[in-house]
Amino acid sequence: MFTSTVRFTRHLVLVILALLASACGGGKSPSASAPASTEPATRPAEPSMKDQLDALEKQGVLPELDRSTDVAGPDADGNGIRDDIDAYIAALPVSDEVKKAVRQRARVQQRSLLIDLKDRVSLLALSDASMASTACMSSTILKDVPSELQYKILRDGHAIALKIEAITANTPERAERYMAYMGALHGTTTTYPTGKVCEDE
Repeated sequence: MFTSTVRFTRHLVLVILALLASACGGGKSPSASAPASTEPATRPAEPSMKDQLDALEKQGVLPELDRSTDVAGPDADGNGIRDDIDAYIAALPVSDEVKKAVRQRARVQQRSLLIDLKDRVSLLALSDASMASTACMSSTILKDVPSELQYKILRDGHAIALKIEAITANTPERAERYMAYMGALHGTTTTYPTGKVCEDE
């Protein structure tokens, strides 16, 4: 067992920036022989976050997502996961056992948007639940995997977890709330869990 300072780096920002960078092509640089313009330079308007997300969904980079202004979003079956994210998980080409671990991760992410940021005890408990979901995902995805394939499989699992993080905070309202949660945890520590880390659904 070891204790690590949890570096609550802004994964979401990095993921969204990477996705947006890959979706937006760079402009052409002006020719060296082109005459200098005396007109004031004007930049085309930047596409809104909604337009950028629309483009990413059309390209298949992101699944079609609920983008209501409600932070929680729809959860018809009350399982703690937004319905569109539930549908995304159901369509993942992974085993049912791995899907169960992904749903555990998704529930933690959803709770991070709804938690009382002034309740320190609840914040630390959710931080522990987040570590448990990470450990569950790792142990589940590596089950019966030959050692030579474990690095690749772990990377695949990490990519799924990051996508769950990104699509959970897929609107300005949700992203702002998630960043507030991350800020509330700044400077906290947690212990990497051992023993039973996967929840019973």
